[in-house]
Amino acid sequence: MPDLPEALVTYLVNRDTARTDRVRGFLNSLTHRERALIHDAAVMGYVQGLMRDRNEGCPKDSQVVHLVIDACFAIPEGYPAVNGQFAPHPPTSSFTIETPRRDDWDRWSPVMDDPEWARASWASALENVPGRKFRMVRADTVYTVTAEHTPEDPE
Repeated sequence: MPDLPEALVTYLVNRDTARTDRVRGFLNSLTHRERALIHDAAVMGYVQGLMRDRNEGCPKDSQVVHLVIDACFAIPEGYPAVNGQFAPHPPTSSFTIETPRRDDWDRWSPVMDDPEWARASWASALENVPGRKFRMVRADTVYTVTAEHTPEDPE
């Protein structure tokens, strides 16, 4: 087999490094839970692929997902993310009142976690500052908290 030109070898090495850096950057941008889910799915997908009879053909994506999740449930200690050991906190909503400033909407009120309080603040703003535009904004957030240290409870 003839040797490849040095320029081509350099190009292939650079492309391989770029792909590795892109994957590493993507994985580093994920939360612990997201990384765990991808890990569990990738490993189990690989295992299911090795166990599949090649004469069956290729199953549909939905069948693969079902097989992988079912297999993850069968070995909970091996796939903790799928088995709920890294479950996120329930979604929360916060509310703010905004008004236009310098051709853009800007926060006018503090962040509120009670929708009734936010509605009352919005109605009050509309009543007390006639002619000015206001809008109520709801932000829904899902938090995933990984505790590395839990301080002792002060007494």
